[in-house]
Amino acid sequence: VPVIAVLTKFDALSAVALGELRTTPGLTRKDIFERTPERVEEIFAGANIWGRLCETRHPPKNYVRLAKMDIDETDCGPLLECTTDALGDEALQMLLISTQRTNMELCITYAVKKTALAYVKRACQGSMQVSKDQCILMQKEIAKWFPHTGVSQMVFPSANI
Repeated sequence: VPVIAVLTKFDALSAVALGELRTTPGLTRKDIFERTPERVEEIFAGANIWGRLCETRHPPKNYVRLAKMDIDETDCGPLLECTTDALGDEALQMLLISTQRTNMELCITYAVKKTALAYVKRACQGSMQVSKDQCILMQKEIAKWFPHTGVSQMVFPSANI
């Protein structure tokens, strides 16, 4: 079972970074706000949180930073994507994605990432002929990422088939 570190208070580092930058002589307000994200990354890297987590008995496979988790309707898309990537096994990834009916963007991302790009790569390398059967097979494999929808018609290019 993959472990994922969920950092829910990452946005609190912004206040720390702002405080530090405000005491830096010669910085304008604009400079301070522009440099804050970079300073947050420096603080995070300096704390070596990821390194320390990787030294634990069951190190996480990945981590995700979530901000504004105290607000209703906060986007948890990054957590879903991190979890899906951490699963590794495509069948488990499909199972997780299939439960995300409201997150069509995630379904599309993985359908393209895991299926369509593999077909394009094989076609570009010349190891696969683009045929009507291959187009239908690819569409069926892409449709697996959308189990909550029905396929009404298969489409394939008419040229060269």
